[in-house]
Amino acid sequence: MPILNREKLKEDGSNYLDWIRTLRITLRYENKEYVLDEDVPVLGENPTSEEITAYNKHYDESTKVACLMLATMASGLQKNFETWGTFDINQQIEEMFQEQARQERFEIVKSLMACKLQEGAYVCAHVQKMKSYIDRLGNLGVELPKELAIDMVLNSLTSSYSRFIMNFNMNGFDKTLMELHGMLKTAEASMKKPNNSNPTAPILAVDRGSAKRKRVPQPKGKGKGKVGQSEPAPKKRAQAE
Repeated sequence: MPILNREKLKEDGSNYLDWIRTLRITLRYENKEYVLDEDVPVLGENPTSEEITAYNKHYDESTKVACLMLATMASGLQKNFETWGTFDINQQIEEMFQEQARQERFEIVKSLMACKLQEGAYVCAHVQKMKSYIDRLGNLGVELPKELAIDMVLNSLTSSYSRFIMNFNMNGFDKTLMELHGMLKTAEASMKKPNNSNPTAPILAVDRGSAKRKRVPQPKGKGKGKVGQSEPAPKKRAQAE
């Protein structure tokens, strides 16, 4: 009961998938999950002792599970199913809320696919938003593979991160979504530094062990060092007579 009370089924069914998952895990531990999917058998006219024993066992466990289900529902739902058996309650609840859960999944996937980082926007907030959608899908029973989640985030970035994406894929990084979040945060900070043409260097150079490029010093002064111009030859000193 303490476990089941953590996830009481709301009247609008918005947490149905979380509720039924918790219920099934608990019943599986007690070896009673079968009563959700199997109705109490009907005894014939001359049942055997084994059939009577199986019937009594199924009936008793179904009654107990029905009480657990009712105890973890909102009061409005309790009134509707107070006299129902476990199998019938499960079938009706699923019919009521499964379509709602499917619609919620569709809306989350739609929002996730539409996520695109805008130029000038903070990449941290963008990745956190996408992660929240991915986590909500997980709560609805849709677990995205780690590689797919990474690809979706990379695909949502702007062209400013094209070199980061290329190096990330070429080096075969095996990162989690949160680790990618940290790398993008570092890349974003690097991109905001003046005169930095390679925002991925501070991150990827560490992993590849490559040396940093030296900056070519620029000539000072107006008009000096331009292509096509040569510096005036130094004046010769007058020879002593």
